Amino acid sequence: MEKEKLTALYCRISREDELTNISSSIETQKAYLKRYANQHHMINTKYYIDDGYSGTNFDRPGFNELQVDIENNEVEIVITKDLSRLGRDYLSTGYYIEHYFPMNSVRYIAINDQVDTLLNENDFVPFRNIINEWYARDISKKIRSAYHTKALNGEFTGPYPPYGYSKHQENKHTLIINPEQSEIVRKIYNLFIAGNSIYKIAKILKQDEILTPRAEMFLSYGAYESVQITQYPFDWSNKTILNILENEEYTGCVICNRHQTISFKSKKLIKNPSNKWIVSKNMHEPIINSEMYMQVQDIIHQNKKAPRTKRTNIFKGKVRCNTCGKTLTLSVRPERQVYGTFDCSTYRRYGKSRCISHYVTYEQLALAVIRSINKLISIAQKGEGKLDNYILKKNSSSLQATTLKNCLNEKEHRINEIDIFIKKLYENYIFGKIKEDKFYILDKSYDDERKSTIKEIKDIQNQISEINKYEEKAKSFILMISKFNQVNNLDQDIIDQLIEKIVVTDHKDNKNIRIVDIYYRFIGRL
Repeated sequence: MEKEKLTALYCRISREDELTNISSSIETQKAYLKRYANQHHMINTKYYIDDGYSGTNFDRPGFNELQVDIENNEVEIVITKDLSRLGRDYLSTGYYIEHYFPMNSVRYIAINDQVDTLLNENDFVPFRNIINEWYARDISKKIRSAYHTKALNGEFTGPYPPYGYSKHQENKHTLIINPEQSEIVRKIYNLFIAGNSIYKIAKILKQDEILTPRAEMFLSYGAYESVQITQYPFDWSNKTILNILENEEYTGCVICNRHQTISFKSKKLIKNPSNKWIVSKNMHEPIINSEMYMQVQDIIHQNKKAPRTKRTNIFKGKVRCNTCGKTLTLSVRPERQVYGTFDCSTYRRYGKSRCISHYVTYEQLALAVIRSINKLISIAQKGEGKLDNYILKKNSSSLQATTLKNCLNEKEHRINEIDIFIKKLYENYIFGKIKEDKFYILDKSYDDERKSTIKEIKDIQNQISEINKYEEKAKSFILMISKFNQVNNLDQDIIDQLIEKIVVTDHKDNKNIRIVDIYYRFIGRL
């Protein structure tokens, strides 16, 4: 018996809706939709809820869950209170109503707007969607204006206070000193003025088991949860310390409008230039006096002006650590005889608690790549098909394809056998040679095997298709590398054309040189 499909009751409310007190609450929407479903005998219902999500985009957890169920063919009807609950972006909302829902055989109902795609009486839907978008734009302008006014008045408008401060219990727009955190801020400033590097300060804070600002935020507000915070709550990054050293709010001022959203449809933040910041001085008790703050800024400025060694890194962005997956960064020092060395960025920032250095010199890396490329070029020069066979053999593609094709033939032969058995079984049943109960048992058994075998055939065909695609990519790579003669020196063009990434392992060869895995474009590791 086919499973009865769902009637999806979709509810949404945004923070903007709550501020304007126009839209009904989630509980009210749920009751309203449930009553409508009951009145129209839609019994098999399921709620999909987005509480606190804007209607200007469709990246919402409840709606994403609804899409998954729709694409799994589990939903027959979607109901919302009105069109604005579905969305306020008229182009996207129109796409879902006019294309997505019909394409997936889903009926859509917006109760208050009298929209029902089953009745095909939806001529005014596009106009309503445009009005909903205008409404969202207008609300966004009003909220942005309200925040701007608060910022001009020197009120703190951020969701969370800066590290070192807490929000006043009676007035959330006023900052008060957090006694424990403020001492850490002073310690960071004093250590930096005393001549300690940012890296050294991070190491000291970790040794003293001082929680990072993100870890404090997670404990206080439940925000920014991540594996890094829970596993490494004392690992201060250089960037975090630099942000504290450059934050003028510690002198008692409030700085607003540092960032803004791209538009009312997107929550992505972009950084504003400093001349657009709104700075209000003497708005709360300072942790650092202005003289100390300016002294720190002078030191930072001098460090930034320090001359740096000019270097060329043709491997930039392509060298990865096999343990943590992060990039290896190139360090060039004039006093060293070698050109430069690569180290894992995670190890460089946090030390042995998270990774190992994966130390490898620039020359060793370049030599490994040159040898690997020249080996492939030599094989290609031995004759047509040599490199093709080598690549496919390395990835076991030819052998795997042969095995899969043999298996596919066996499965297809079995389908033919089952079809013959079912036909004979039916004939025996018609002529009374087999009892009814026995017929149904055997018929179901053959039918189940047939369905299972068909699924296996599709899986095998997909695997063969992937192998065929890989073989086509291999041909593209062979055509590309055949243009090269033996390589003596690497340049950016060679790396960009041939190399996808280079993974530095935690193993060394018998000459104590770090082993690297080279992944070529189109074909992967060889």
